[in-house]
Amino acid sequence: MSLKNKIITVICEKIVFPGRSLCRCDDGIALFAEGLLPNERADVSVIRDKKSFREGLVKEITSKSSERTFPLCPSFGLCGGCSFQNISYENQIKYKQAYVSELLDFTGVNISEILTSPNIWFYRNKMEFSFFNSYKDGLVDGDFKTYLGLHRRGSFNKYISVPPCFIADKDFLRAAETVKIFANKNNIPAYKNKTHEGFFRHLVLRKAANNNQFLINIVTNNTDQEQLFLEPLVKELAEFVDSVYLTINGRKSDAVVSDRTTLAYGKPYITEKLTVGGKDYFFNISPFSFFQTNSKGAEVLYNEVLKLLSPSKEYVLLDLYCGTGAIGISMAHNVKKIVGIEQVEQAIENAKENATANNISNAEFYAMTAEQWVSENGSTFDVIIVDPPRSGLTKDVINFLLDSNAKRIVYVSCNPSTLARDLQIIIERCTIYKVKQIVPVDMFPQTYHAETIVLLELA
Repeated sequence: MSLKNKIITVICEKIVFPGRSLCRCDDGIALFAEGLLPNERADVSVIRDKKSFREGLVKEITSKSSERTFPLCPSFGLCGGCSFQNISYENQIKYKQAYVSELLDFTGVNISEILTSPNIWFYRNKMEFSFFNSYKDGLVDGDFKTYLGLHRRGSFNKYISVPPCFIADKDFLRAAETVKIFANKNNIPAYKNKTHEGFFRHLVLRKAANNNQFLINIVTNNTDQEQLFLEPLVKELAEFVDSVYLTINGRKSDAVVSDRTTLAYGKPYITEKLTVGGKDYFFNISPFSFFQTNSKGAEVLYNEVLKLLSPSKEYVLLDLYCGTGAIGISMAHNVKKIVGIEQVEQAIENAKENATANNISNAEFYAMTAEQWVSENGSTFDVIIVDPPRSGLTKDVINFLLDSNAKRIVYVSCNPSTLARDLQIIIERCTIYKVKQIVPVDMFPQTYHAETIVLLELA
């Protein structure tokens, strides 16, 4: 008998990736919910009932865990930004360690203790806030108020207002408040996804946290209105930021993309400093550059990659999915040569600029997909780093790695689930490479996300 739309009582067994609460129904079938901690009992409404699993919405927690804490943010549970504010950081790390270890247990390798983030609050150096209008709050009919916020959990067109936000850099909240006040003072409406009307769309904020530099990108709809009337806002922001960009996006997609981007104030980029292997490296960040969103966490990650890679001045290093070149460049002084591959042309241009800024002369960067590179490449490499998107590695890239004869391969993953899939393939098909070490890294406190570094060596 189907339990869909029925309310049942369950007990949470554990938290599994991606941060979901695994419960067990009376008939033994697994039920997944959100927000429950291990050993908590709750009444849950079943919203999906399949043969092998169910999904449910928590209606009431009838027995709470002693590990549960009061979240710092009043929007926790409604906002999609955080998932673990209801437990201490110590317990967040415990759960992440547990589900990474469970996913990768089949490797037979002892999972290293997770490396923690130096900052657990206000650590994000990039935020994308969305503008939205409210016609409530006691306003007279027809009036509206413009807000800035993040998506509500599970929604594409509903938002939670900020401030507060306890994972974003503190300066971001001042900038958001400044822009919000300007929008309301001048009665400028937010963009509406359904009608494609309105002006303000997004506010993208970027901080070079280690170097104390701040960039703002104001994204607007492509309307008949000119952006010249934003000059007073730009002037006000210029009092405490280094760069202000204005971007026009007339597309219907909710993604932050550019039809035209103009530098309205300051320098064209901000520069972040990362210390890797005892040496300082500098990386330019423009409005659409990729950069790790936790600067201090990035230093932990890159230093661990360097340690596992154990490079030599005689080695040629391949950096697949190199982005703007940050990992490869921070290894460059320890190898003979680096070759970086990334499909986004702008990222490759940034990588070349970053190499020049760091006086790196032994680096080459090419704009092409990893699949195209491995099909055309005829070179050999001593060591390889792969840092793919959440979808993981493709079959062609895995085949290339297994045939590469590289001494060491370091796989940096932002998704332990697809990492497990790829390692399973590698282990089943290859006898010459062995998984030697697995190191989880927490780059995103208060969330379920976990980075993982894997070292593969020639047997």
